[in-house]
Amino acid sequence: MAFPFTFAPMKKWMWTGGLLLLLACSEQPAKPVETKKEIAGAKTANDSGKQLFFNRCASCHMVNNDLTGPALKGVESRWPDQQKLYGFIRNSDSVIQRDAYARQLWLDYNQTAMLPHPDLTDEQIRSILDYIQSVSE
Repeated sequence: MAFPFTFAPMKKWMWTGGLLLLLACSEQPAKPVETKKEIAGAKTANDSGKQLFFNRCASCHMVNNDLTGPALKGVESRWPDQQKLYGFIRNSDSVIQRDAYARQLWLDYNQTAMLPHPDLTDEQIRSILDYIQSVSE
C-alpha cells in the first residue's frame, strides 16, 4: 500500500530542527562582562589603557571580582614597590622566586603564574593601572 504523501520534507525539517537545537544548546566560552561602572569609566580613562586591559588582562582578571587571577581593584596599594609590580606584570615567575607577596599570590591562585608581558613599557603598564583605578567600585 502506497502512502499519499512522502516523508522527504519531514526528514528535512527534522534535520534542520536537530541542527538548530545543537547550535542553541552549544556552550559558548564566557567572556568577562564589563560592569556599568567599567563602561562609564571608560569615557574618562584613556583609551589605550582600556584597550590594553581587555587585550592583555581581561582573559584572567576582572577589576572588581576574582576570576582566574585576583581582582585588580586596589592592586597598586597591595604592591608598595612599584618596580616589583611592573616586574611581576612583565614576568611573574622571576618575582615569585624572590618576593613573599608574589609567592603567596601564586599559591593562592592554584600555583598559576601570570602570563608574561615583557613587551609592555612602563607607560603602557601605567595606562592599564590608570584604567583599573578609574573603573574600580
